[in-house]
Amino acid sequence: MSNELKSVLLSIGVPSVGVLGGILMFADSTAQVAGFPVLFAWLFLWMPLTALCIHVAWKCYDEAEYVERELQDAEELA
Repeated sequence: MSNELKSVLLSIGVPSVGVLGGILMFADSTAQVAGFPVLFAWLFLWMPLTALCIHVAWKCYDEAEYVERELQDAEELA
């Protein structure tokens, strides 16, 4: 599996499954978390988790390639 595919799966796939899975699990729930329906709390939780997934995908799979490309561009300009 290529690094590009791993990055896409981690940054888009994991949050999508988390959000959609939560919608399916908690759609009929009447429970509350801090005064919010559990579904809203689940969706609010996935906001920072999505950012974390994107950050981890960048650090693990994309950053090294980006830095290498920037160094090559700088050498070409010099």
